[in-house]
Parts: sequence; structure tokens; C-alpha cells
Amino acid sequence: MKNKILMYHSIGISHNGEIGAGLYSVPVKNFEQQMELVHTTGTVPFGDCPCCIITFDDGDITNYRHAYPVLQLLGLKAYFFILAGRVGTEGYMRWEQIRELKNSGMVIGSHAMTHRILTELSDADLDYELRESKKILEDNLGCPIDFFSVPRGFYNKKVIKKAKEAGYKAVFTSKPSDNDGYRLGRIAVKGSWSLGYFKRVINSGLSFNDRAIEKIKDSSKLLLGVKNYDRLRSLALKK
Repeated sequence: MKNKILMYHSIGISHNGEIGAGLYSVPVKNFEQQMELVHTTGTVPFGDCPCCIITFDDGDITNYRHAYPVLQLLGLKAYFFILAGRVGTEGYMRWEQIRELKNSGMVIGSHAMTHRILTELSDADLDYELRESKKILEDNLGCPIDFFSVPRGFYNKKVIKKAKEAGYKAVFTSKPSDNDGYRLGRIAVKGSWSLGYFKRVINSGLSFNDRAIEKIKDSSKLLLGVKNYDRLRSLALKK
């Protein structure tokens, strides 16, 4: 079985208000069943040849309320990528909650400052998203922040170069095929998945249809450009 890196967002109902967030909102019961299955498969920290890594993006409050107790109960570790600029705001974790995660052995990483599309930013703004988020997290948690998760899935060579210069040891993406030792691709878990399909994913990856959809999305981003792709996606999800 190949290594799998799972990407979660909210567990239960998310209140972050972003277009499309509902697609990746996993019901609490589903998450519990998935983690029971992962528990029988096994997870270990990054760098130790894991068969399955659990990650969470954004710092949504449901990660603390619903995901964290399940992980603790089963003795599982996970990566929590925090939007540093939203800590303590409505719908997001507070510093004391993030510290509790860190103190219990969870790995805390950066998900940038503002969730903007990084490929559209100036060098100064990109440095701000990468470096300031790292600094804020390190200052408040008292530990190195070695890992970065790309907001909204858009990155290019410059983003990766800037991430290396900022001191990140690895960048987690949302493109499952990424696996060059620095870019680590993840599979986004959707709320609509059955337990059977989840089991298939952690054992053998996405289905042929879902892999085809991912390729179409990647091609569309290249063909349309970031802004046009994101605009069309937002319009489609609003319907």
C-alpha cells in the first residue's frame, strides 16, 4: 500500500463562510468511523515512512471540538495547519486550544495568514504570508513551525522557492500526485464519501473517475488561469 496523506477541513458543520466549504465538511460520525479504520492501518509522523498521515487545514474550531477528542481516544497523531491571521476569530481555534493540540503531540504547521491565492501575490505579499504566519505561530507556541500547507491549492515554482527560503522543511499540497520529497500531495476527504470508498482510498487511492476529475481540474487551471478558474468555480458552487 502506498503512503497516503489525507486532508481534512471541518468536522461537522463549518461556519467559515467560504464558497465550497460544505463539500469538505465531514460529518462527525463519518470521521469517527474513518479514524477507527485508520487506527487499524496505522499512522506515524512525517519522515518515518508512514502508510497514512492525517492533516487538517484552516484551524477550524470543529477540528478541536470534534476531531481532536477522536484522535486522542484512538492515540492518533495529526498535522494541524493554522491560518495565523484568523486565530481567535469566529469559527476558528484560539491560541490556548492550539497550544493544547501541540502539547498533546500534534504537529502544528502554517496555512499562511489570510488564505489568499499565493500565485497572485507580489513578492512582498508572498513573503508576508509565508514568513509572518511562521513567526506568529512560533512566537505564540514556542516551537519551530517546519511545515506549510498551500491555501486553496494554487502554487508555482516561486511559491515553493519562497517557502524553502522561509525555512519550511516541506510543503503540503492538494495535488495527490505531488511527491518529490519537499512537495507532499494530499487527498482531500469529502463529506459525501462512504466508509467503503474511504477504505478504498487509503488502500489504493482515488477511483479512476476521481483521478480523471483531478486531471481535468489541473488542466482547467492551466488553460483558464488562476483568477478565471477560481471565479468559474465559485459561480458553479453558488448554484
